[in-house]
Order: sequence, then structure tokens, then C-alpha cells
Amino acid sequence: MQVAYIRKEKCNTTMCNRCVKFCPASRKDMPVIFIGRNKKATVVEELCNGCGKCVKICPEKAIEMKFIKDKVVAAEPVGETEEAPSKQTAPSQAAPAPAPKHKETPEEKKARKKAEHVNRVIRTAIACVLGMLAGLASFYLAGTMSMTDGTQPMPVIGLLILVLAIVIQKTIFMVIRIDVSKLGKKDWFYQGFMTFVTWYLSWTMMLSTSFLSA
Repeated sequence: MQVAYIRKEKCNTTMCNRCVKFCPASRKDMPVIFIGRNKKATVVEELCNGCGKCVKICPEKAIEMKFIKDKVVAAEPVGETEEAPSKQTAPSQAAPAPAPKHKETPEEKKARKKAEHVNRVIRTAIACVLGMLAGLASFYLAGTMSMTDGTQPMPVIGLLILVLAIVIQKTIFMVIRIDVSKLGKKDWFYQGFMTFVTWYLSWTMMLSTSFLSA
């Protein structure tokens, strides 16, 4: 049978952990893949069903499939007067022992919190930069205010540019390998709010400056 094999030299769980979270064979009390003390992913071969999903989702290409010999459990001889075990009890006797639940070490906890902080800083910086770029684009594409001919900017165009700056962030996160599956509604609201604030401030300042200088 085939089981997953992780090349430790390529594994980087500080910014990833996808194989641990998305393994379809894992259960809460029986994880198939867990993070060891060396901060590398480890596979419990006895529990792996060889589906290969972890190979496809690993961004570092650190997981491969390897062949191992199937383990055969010898059946106990049944006497003439002894009843054979029922179908309900047989699987429980041959079931493998559950893997020990991994407990996060202080070093792993510190590394995880540091990685989460770095991700938040990067996401905030991207939101602010896109907001400023959206404000600049709105200034040049939506028009400016003029005292002479009464020209007013078109807010609809500015709002469309703002929406584009918010929506494109998900694609940027995926390109720079930020796990978007960890982001909840509050995270996306924060991203949109920061983009809106920087867009509004930059566009307003540029409109005010052009109006006063006219």
C-alpha cells in the first residue's frame, strides 16, 4: 500500500501546516499528521490511507507517496465448539492504537504567534498600500473639483476602484503564500476597513490640494 512520506529538509510548518489541517483521514483524537518537536510534519503510517491529498496541497512539495508492505493480522484459530467472532467485534480487535495527541511546546507556540504577527503586519501593509493606490487612481480617473466651471468628481468610479482594491487582496495573499482559509469575517472586515480609510484619506487630501491650488 501507499502512504505519505515527508521530506524533512523541505518541510516548513511555520507558515503552513496545511497537511495537518486538511488530511481527510485525521480525527480529533487520532491525527494522521502532526507537528513534532523538530517543527516538522510527521506521518503516522499505520493511520494513513494513501489518498495523496497532502501531496497536492503542500506548497513546498515536501510530501511524496511511498510503498510499504501491507501488515497482515493473523487470525486466532477457532475451535469446533468455539463461536467465531462477530463482524462487529472483529474490526475493533484489529484496529491500530490511536496516535499520541501532539502537545504544542513553548517554542512551537512562540513560533506560531510570531508567524501570525508577521502575517497581520503584512496584511495591514498590503491593505494600506492598495488603499493609497486606489485613492491615487480615483483622483485621476474620477475627476477633480473646480471653482471655475463647477466640475465635481464622480464618486461611483472611485467606489468601483475601492472595491477592486479590496477584492484583489485575496489573490495577492495566495500568491505570497498566506493561508486565506485561516481568515475569518473579522479579518476580511479589517482588511476592507483599512483599505477604505487609506483610500478616503488619500483621495480627500489630493482633492483638497488641487481645489486650493486652482
